[in-house]
Amino acid sequence: MDFKQTQRDAEYLAYRWWQRMFLSPTELKAINSYPAPTAFKAQLRRCNNIDAAMLSEGFRDLWLSLPEGITKEAQPESIEAWAAVAAVLVFVKADSKTKLAAAAGKKGDGDKSVVSELRFAQLQNSKTPDEFLVRLRRVLQQINGQLSVQALISDIHRWFNEHYSFRSNKAANRLAVNWAMDYYQAAQ
Repeated sequence: MDFKQTQRDAEYLAYRWWQRMFLSPTELKAINSYPAPTAFKAQLRRCNNIDAAMLSEGFRDLWLSLPEGITKEAQPESIEAWAAVAAVLVFVKADSKTKLAAAAGKKGDGDKSVVSELRFAQLQNSKTPDEFLVRLRRVLQQINGQLSVQALISDIHRWFNEHYSFRSNKAANRLAVNWAMDYYQAAQ
């Protein structure tokens, strides 16, 4: 099995992990799943940084559910990315088809976007994983935690891949550029 397929499988498992925290017992029963302990969500919400998230039971539950191809020989940046996924997903209240940047760029009250250009630019320009985590959580709170869970998981991994990558990506392929396009299209 190739790495991209393993990554997609892992992202789907993270989506199922999120469902265990937010769907009702009836909805979970319909998909043959069970609720996660409420402590997972509470602990992850209180984590102020990636290291704290890595030490939480909720992250451990997510990590142990991932395919061996992800966990067996994981690099530190991969573990950080999955810890960020866990620490961020507890702020997503409802799954929708809307991607993060589009949800942030939508018009709120009046003529302005839900998330200001400045705040969104700060998210795009995050320099460290901890800074990215804090800024991403703020944006999620502003959009009331309603966006595509699977797209968010993928975006978090793209950010970490770009952050730790030493080769330059074409501008059109970079996450910040894609986010900017989605943000400004939604703002129109």
